[in-house]
Amino acid sequence: MKKTQQKIDKILAAVCKRAQDDVSALIGTTFTLSAPHSQFVSKEDAFEQLSGKQVLAKMDVTGDVQGLACLLLELKDAIRLGGTLIMLPDDALEEMVSTGEYNEDAEDSYGEIANIIAGSYTHVFEEMYSESCRFVRKTQKLIIPVKVDIGSDEPVPDQLYYQVVSTMMLADQQMGNLVMLLPAITFGLEEDAPAVEAVSPVASSHQENNIVEEGDNSVQTEPSTIAETQSVKEVTPGFDVKKHRKRVDSLLDLCRQKIGKEVGALLGVEVLLSAQECRLVTKDDYFLDEASGKQILAHMDVVGEVEGKSYLFVALKDAIFIGGTLVMLPPAELEKVVIDEEFGDDTEDAYGEITNIISGVYTSTFEEQYIKKIRFVKSGIEQVLPLKVDTESETPLPNQLYYMSSSSLSIAGKAMGKVQMLFPAALLQLDGLLQEAAEPAAQAEQAKTVPVSRQSSEQGAATSSVGVTKGKTVNQGIDVLVVSDDAQEAEKITEVLKQRHLSAKILSFKDSVTDYLPGEVKAVFLVMRSVNEKAFSMAIKISSACSLPLIAAGPGWTRTKVITAVKYGVNDILLTPATNDDVGEKIENISVKLAA
Repeated sequence: MKKTQQKIDKILAAVCKRAQDDVSALIGTTFTLSAPHSQFVSKEDAFEQLSGKQVLAKMDVTGDVQGLACLLLELKDAIRLGGTLIMLPDDALEEMVSTGEYNEDAEDSYGEIANIIAGSYTHVFEEMYSESCRFVRKTQKLIIPVKVDIGSDEPVPDQLYYQVVSTMMLADQQMGNLVMLLPAITFGLEEDAPAVEAVSPVASSHQENNIVEEGDNSVQTEPSTIAETQSVKEVTPGFDVKKHRKRVDSLLDLCRQKIGKEVGALLGVEVLLSAQECRLVTKDDYFLDEASGKQILAHMDVVGEVEGKSYLFVALKDAIFIGGTLVMLPPAELEKVVIDEEFGDDTEDAYGEITNIISGVYTSTFEEQYIKKIRFVKSGIEQVLPLKVDTESETPLPNQLYYMSSSSLSIAGKAMGKVQMLFPAALLQLDGLLQEAAEPAAQAEQAKTVPVSRQSSEQGAATSSVGVTKGKTVNQGIDVLVVSDDAQEAEKITEVLKQRHLSAKILSFKDSVTDYLPGEVKAVFLVMRSVNEKAFSMAIKISSACSLPLIAAGPGWTRTKVITAVKYGVNDILLTPATNDDVGEKIENISVKLAA
């Protein structure tokens, strides 16, 4: 870190302490800010990281240095701070926060708090900064981050910023982030900045982050099976599908949180949706691998600037429990109808009301924050037996590529099943993810078709360069590489290898596997706790780095998963949990290679 940046960071730490004291004194309640996290961001990065409606206060920087900064926080946090300042009764404040009522009084009262924070910045910078500067709070406005025009000068110019993020607490209540964007050029920070594209976004610390990291497994899908039912469409020039996916995932996470709150309020119990997973699936994937037991499917028409249908799945017993809770069945009777799977008219009607609430949450969120205005309207409910679904037919939903949002449900502390929403991928402009996933698979396939003589020479060249060109010596003396996220099975395989006088090294999925390939390694075991997209991404990485025998070990293999594994470069399959004899058989199958 360079000196200018170090000095600014010290000043910002002091600002943080001053601001929490000043705001606490103003509102009469303890207001706490975490130590600030600072980084360089572009305008696009800054607004891409935000989710939900935000209150943005512009701040002029005046004096010896000049520029335009801005202060950002979520609408609900602005309402809570402003309502606390004007001493709203607790029930009235909670009502305003839950409804997002940002009236004139709330705006004015939060404006006073923004003034105090601007004063905190001014006071500390005047004391500690080498040049005089003041922060003056100007206009404030409500914004929807996904709708900000990055190329315009609104609400702030498109330039490099130094982003300062602190999490907030009011008394003992956790709130979201307070974000300040300082123009880097104003404070002489531009020269300290790395390339903008190298800056990684900071995830909102108060929000669950269920988006998997890009790189190893950013596209969670099985392209080989998807390609059988869905053709790859051309991606609109200039449209970044990965960034669009992040925005969509952020909206789906907001929906998850709101659904829990609104359904819980209707049922009168705590409802939590957690562990959200968003990924591409085919109809075949869903009904063979995802859906478990009898399901209640709620059809939802999508209307507005884009039209189509989406599909909400909940296990039959969970739908009965939800509906029975709403009509207040006595506990003993509720337990009986759940066990007997009695989805009667009253229970179905009650569950239908819940699906109306859920469709309303998706509607309000997507109408306000999605790039296109769309609404979700429940159009019907039916019972589905997944294993009886003809995946080639158009019922109960068309055979196409879907983007699935899946969360674990708990009601009043009781763990239930999954709540899964399937959107046609094309409807959300996410079908381009298929093309992203197909490219590494094609590269792996191309690597395997290189003539044997050429592969041998390339492998020899790569081996000789390990300690010379790249300086990699980590792979010396290793016969078999065991790449695993299942420690128990990995140890079992390693022990059998040792019994056969073969040296082995275990790596995790997070390790840099390519540093060890190919070198002196003669084979690779890919050991998976679950045969899923994350593991398949690792298979792609391994097969792209070498042409060595690759044995995939994992539980629950299906025909679809085996086909996909072979497509990604796997040469043999091992079902786990495996016996020593099972492992020994796989080693025998590659014994010629290991003896080389």
